[in-house]
Order: sequence, then structure tokens, then C-alpha cells
Amino acid sequence: MSDTFTLKFEFKGKPHILYVETLHQQFKTVYRVVVADQEITFEPDEEGYVRAVASKPLHDQLHTVDIELLHHIAGLIVNHIGMS
Repeated sequence: MSDTFTLKFEFKGKPHILYVETLHQQFKTVYRVVVADQEITFEPDEEGYVRAVASKPLHDQLHTVDIELLHHIAGLIVNHIGMS
């Protein structure tokens, strides 16, 4: 089962609209987002934080992904779902 929600925000002066797909797996819930044409999955780690996992190595991509942007998106997802 999956749900989708939208994140609208400005980062470094640029507006962003991202569609986040929530995927409920057997032992965890993950959040899939496309950032700079790259599929990124945000998932909880062992310490209770959210980590970003790319579907392909980031250095092999045509468009670079700003690591600060990934941290920002992770924080927005945490705020959206009420996880703290």
C-alpha cells in the first residue's frame, strides 16, 4: 500500500515541488522522491534518523544532487509525518 503527499518549499532561492510516495514495507515505512532526475528513498536508520538512499550511485548521474537539499528534504518528511 502506498500514499502520496506533496512537499512545497524554497531552497537556496529556488522553489521546489516534490511528490513523496509513502511505501509501507514489512518492517518499516520508506519515502520515495525524485530529486534532480534521481530516485531517492528516505528510510529510518538504526538510530532513529532518516537516511537518503539513491537508486544509482550519485557520482554516475548527469545532474548532481545537492547533499544539503537531501538533508532539508529529510527534515521536511520528518516534520510532515510527525516523527521526532
